[in-house]
Amino acid sequence: MLKLLIFFLNILSCQILFSQEVHTDIENQIQLEHIKEIKLFHSPPDPFFIGRPFKLSLVTELNEKIIISALLFFKTDKMKSYREILLKGNSGLYQYKININDFPGNSIDYFFAIKTTDGKIYGAPVNDKNILQPIKRTFIDPVKYYEQKKRLNQ
Repeated sequence: MLKLLIFFLNILSCQILFSQEVHTDIENQIQLEHIKEIKLFHSPPDPFFIGRPFKLSLVTELNEKIIISALLFFKTDKMKSYREILLKGNSGLYQYKININDFPGNSIDYFFAIKTTDGKIYGAPVNDKNILQPIKRTFIDPVKYYEQKKRLNQ
């Protein structure tokens, strides 16, 4: 009986000692590989209209032979977690058209990641400390946008 008790205590202590803490909070800072000669370029389309599809594009100087995958991660304010989309590309240009009617919400957060054959992951956009900073955009009403633009141009 004593041996059985000691056995269970050992198993319990091993689980406590070797357990891993799981971080599911996306707000934690993610630091990515960054080499100044290798660049990822993204310019957000502007504006993002309510109910209208838009295309997100990423351009890279990485050789296509070393790219395993190019990914887009996005979520709207009504989604609990990021959706991962495998991007198809050609000559360093990767694009995905998002139909916001399929993903309802008032705003969107998104970022890109590229995984290479040497195990590195590059992301965009990143700040000067190589910390990933998802882009956040609010959808606007196209009618109000063009009415305001018309007033400003007069």
